[in-house]
Amino acid sequence: MNQSDILAVNELKILSLDIIDKAGSGNPGICMDMSAVMYTLFAKVLNVYPKNPTFFNRDRVILSSAHISPLYYAMLYMAGYPLNKEDLMNFRRLNSSTPGMPELNNPAGVDASTGVAGGGVGVAVGCALARRYLNSLIQKEDEKLNLLNFTTFCFVSDADMMSGASEEAFSFAGVQNIENLIFLYDANQMTAEGSLEQVFHEDLVKKFQNKGFYVDSLKDSENVKEIAKAIEAAKRSKKTALILFKNIIGKGSFNEGKNIVHSGVLSFDDISSLKRKYNIFLPPFEISKDSILHIGTQIQERTGKIEKKFNEMFSRAQNINSPFLNGIIQLLSNGNFVSDFDSANYKINDGYREPLIESNYKIMNLIAPRTNFFIGGSAGLSLSCQTLLGGAVYMDQKNPTAKNIRFGIREEAMSYILNGMSLLGLRVFGSTKLCFADELKSGMRLSALMNMPVTYIFTHDSIYNSEEGPVRIPVEQLAMMRSIPNFVVYRPADIMELMGTWEAILQNCKPCALVISTNSIPKLPGSNAKEVKNGAYIIKPEVSRLDGILIATGSEVVSAMQIAFDLQKNGLDLRVVSMPSMDTFLTMGVTYEEQILPKNVKTAVIEAGSSFGWHRFATNDDFILNISDFAYSGYPLEVLQKMEFDYDSLKMKIESLMK
Repeated sequence: MNQSDILAVNELKILSLDIIDKAGSGNPGICMDMSAVMYTLFAKVLNVYPKNPTFFNRDRVILSSAHISPLYYAMLYMAGYPLNKEDLMNFRRLNSSTPGMPELNNPAGVDASTGVAGGGVGVAVGCALARRYLNSLIQKEDEKLNLLNFTTFCFVSDADMMSGASEEAFSFAGVQNIENLIFLYDANQMTAEGSLEQVFHEDLVKKFQNKGFYVDSLKDSENVKEIAKAIEAAKRSKKTALILFKNIIGKGSFNEGKNIVHSGVLSFDDISSLKRKYNIFLPPFEISKDSILHIGTQIQERTGKIEKKFNEMFSRAQNINSPFLNGIIQLLSNGNFVSDFDSANYKINDGYREPLIESNYKIMNLIAPRTNFFIGGSAGLSLSCQTLLGGAVYMDQKNPTAKNIRFGIREEAMSYILNGMSLLGLRVFGSTKLCFADELKSGMRLSALMNMPVTYIFTHDSIYNSEEGPVRIPVEQLAMMRSIPNFVVYRPADIMELMGTWEAILQNCKPCALVISTNSIPKLPGSNAKEVKNGAYIIKPEVSRLDGILIATGSEVVSAMQIAFDLQKNGLDLRVVSMPSMDTFLTMGVTYEEQILPKNVKTAVIEAGSSFGWHRFATNDDFILNISDFAYSGYPLEVLQKMEFDYDSLKMKIESLMK
């Protein structure tokens, strides 16, 4: 190691400790452990462009070990990204560019939001998978156009090795053998509670080799030259790679090797001692000009040539007369996703009737051929959920451009992988049964936080699939998803609303859930695809006077309309409002809400799920006809009757309430 490298590593380490010290909280252990690795990555390996942080072919860095963020921010600052000392001093402060956990593009250079143990692993896998998919599409047009050859690096810790989400994602990556994906593991064998051996006993080298990974292990995580050699060897392996750095947590501090240095703040005396040891006598947050210049020069010398070569290939691609390639170029240039799906182009006969899940299959296969960027899969249930695209060819190393992804029974990892793929501009979906939505909750939340337009497709949406018992009957899942900020839940009633939902999904660029029924449902009179964008609309108006309003979603709209028609014979004139998206409706404003749901009118809600969230619209609790408890195992009609949610029971309740 030359002296310039040693100085830069030590200054980086101290700067990360200054950041934590000023904030009064943080995780000094991993920052100390991985300072040489972080420096080596940026100075010797990464193809990054501090003056153009969003350059599409840049290497990606995902911080699954999110508590490494002070070290990462310090590195971005020293590498010349648009950060200043005040930003570093405001770590964890309100409205700062250095939040406690990494947030997408805040600051520039942060490639994804992370913070849930193991979640970043799936995001990294998704980034790398999307790169392979897009680059393979490009090379189908011209095999010499290796436009997207970037590598995704992911920092992981002991927490990631114990997490179920990361285990799922690691396993998936091994099966897919995704190249250009390298995990950098701080194996310091220490948790916040104490030694790792108290809770974790696994031979990780053998474990990851058995997954098909390239695995390397370094005892000296402070030798820049050896770290660089290890990373370059991992890149050449043409396999998903894991490099273990066997560290002593907080090496050099008064509490080295102890869990106390995992999180918290080093004492003033401890930091002062380290500064003396490293011969650093600069004030807090100060970095020598020599280190800044040393890092910047190395990055520029390496990446300048690469950027020039990329620009030459990009110009060549632009000159090829290929609509297919032009679409990819637009995506790379400005993230422009275009879909020409328009519900108005499809005429549905009044006699149309089929399970909505089958209608959804047809619509998805209308969309898929129109864009190369609509891609997804299922957590082992693509046949049951009917979400296969095209000729049912699945993505793997031999078929990298196939649109169907076998995620396996890995719902949680699927959600994170979809987020990673979405970061590269793809419009991705993942499917499973609604009863399993809880396993995707953290991933859906991440989609909402990053505003990634991931579509989560949930089938078998209610009590009508009761043969498998209450464990498989969703009750509270709709309410759970509706509670997520910046997340849209759609539950269409029929084929028309389903087409309108897909139109909204493709146009709105919002994370969302599409909840669909397996019931055979007719095209409903009054159903309107274009009204889905409003969240709710009058599907059956009152005839002459407004005696009451029935709000319903999904399959229950069919029942609500029939009840309204039947009770009309008994002298009750009811309006039926279909609400395919409560979230959307609540954004429409008071004027529209009162137009659809005027005040001082008896209003009842019918939905086969939890009552949570419906009190805003219903006259009172008695007017919410829902599933308030776990269901039973049995034939649907039997269960519906037992839970008083069959047609006759609903009709009787509505008539009693509205009179």
